[in-house]
Amino acid sequence: MSTPITPVTQQLNATPHYETITGVVERLTFHSEESGYTVARLKSSRSTDLTTIVGSFANIQPGQTLQLTGFWREHPQY
Repeated sequence: MSTPITPVTQQLNATPHYETITGVVERLTFHSEESGYTVARLKSSRSTDLTTIVGSFANIQPGQTLQLTGFWREHPQY
C-alpha cells in the first residue's frame, strides 16, 4: 500500500526555484565585518520597490551593482 503525497509533503521536498536579479545596493541594513553576513536593500530595474537581500558579502558598499542568484523566501517576522 502506498501513501499519497500531500501538498505539504510536496512543498517540503521541493527544491527552490533559483532566479537571478541585477541591481544597485541602495543601503546596508546590517553588515558583520567578521562573518560577512549582510542584510541590504537593492534597487533592481524590474521593480519600483527595494528588494531586501540577505547573504554573505565581503566588502559590500552602497552604490555597488550586483548580480545575484538565489531564491525568494518570506520571513515570518520581517
